[in-house]
Amino acid sequence: MNQHHWTIIGISAAAGLFVLILSDGALTGSRKNGFASLKKGEDIYLAACASCHGVDGRGNDRSSVAFEKALPDFSDCAFTSRETTADWVGIATHGGPVKAFSPLMPAFGDALSRNQLEKAVAHVKKFCPKKKWPQGEFNLPKALNTGKAFPENEVAWSLSCTVEEPVTIGGKFVVARRIGARHQIEAAIPFEVKQVERERADGSTATRWGEGAGDMAVAWKSVLWHSQRIGNIASVTLDVFFPTGDEHDEISDGIFAFEPAFAMGQIIAGIGFVQLQAGAELSTVPHRVPHGVFWRGAFGHTFRRGGFGRAFSPMVEVLGAKELEDGTAVEWDVVPQFQLALSQRQHIRMGLGYLIPVSDFSDRQMKVMAYLIWDWFDGGFAEGWHP
Repeated sequence: MNQHHWTIIGISAAAGLFVLILSDGALTGSRKNGFASLKKGEDIYLAACASCHGVDGRGNDRSSVAFEKALPDFSDCAFTSRETTADWVGIATHGGPVKAFSPLMPAFGDALSRNQLEKAVAHVKKFCPKKKWPQGEFNLPKALNTGKAFPENEVAWSLSCTVEEPVTIGGKFVVARRIGARHQIEAAIPFEVKQVERERADGSTATRWGEGAGDMAVAWKSVLWHSQRIGNIASVTLDVFFPTGDEHDEISDGIFAFEPAFAMGQIIAGIGFVQLQAGAELSTVPHRVPHGVFWRGAFGHTFRRGGFGRAFSPMVEVLGAKELEDGTAVEWDVVPQFQLALSQRQHIRMGLGYLIPVSDFSDRQMKVMAYLIWDWFDGGFAEGWHP
């Protein structure tokens, strides 16, 4: 169990311990009324949590709280900022099993109201003294094509497949690691299996299967700004593509390329979210592979069962791209899709969608697209599936 898990365990267990000290676990109406008198987040924290976590949030000594491992340090921004307030409140309300954590983390929604729990968690998050850390609310659902502004720790596998001949099956394996508050480094290895048409000596065409790795890419992301007040986050990225792919089967152009881009996420309270991305595809050999530009946008809404359960996020993407060469037209696509949390802890998620060409529909194919992502900060791949 990593440090993040003990953060959540600490919040739940501290409040639960306080409740158990009062009685054998059955709260009377008078005791509930006593909790009801607590209005400020700091007062709620001091009454329900400080006995374990300390007044300053750094955690009391293990010998005094009877935990096997040291309590987390809430002043460490690396984990107090990553998760949403709603996730912390959900576990505190319903107990550990709601997110597949230990049942030793008690549910104390009967002791404190939802509003009180939100205030207590908000106070805990204030122990992080550095405002440069984007909060977990900005970790919006991943769209199939539009890049995210939030830096994260994750492993992702993606696949796409055309629905008619010539068939092309493409995929990508991506590993991303967050660096500090605002940065991320990423490595991607694509692969492709496709039907390749060849012209015979007599002028006829034949089709064969080709396969191989594509051009490996390394990317850097940096957050420019974020504001919880207006629900906005923005970042810049730079991807560098190395000519490591298979040129024989037309999977690689055999050149270095660069892709600078700008990404932004906007939370629209009560409605959903918007993610935007725009950038350029810069070739080092433009007479062979012309430069290009692209712009992408995704709009969606996240539904949670009971307010805390598995997340389901339907989305629609609009994609545009154009080669910077005379006579080329803009390519437009629409991609209806959804993201679904698979694990109860919601650190394993899948996305599924269908790319529909809007321009040059007769010459361009539709695609089925999918991904599987693992946010490894929240636990191992085999963890968090069941209570």
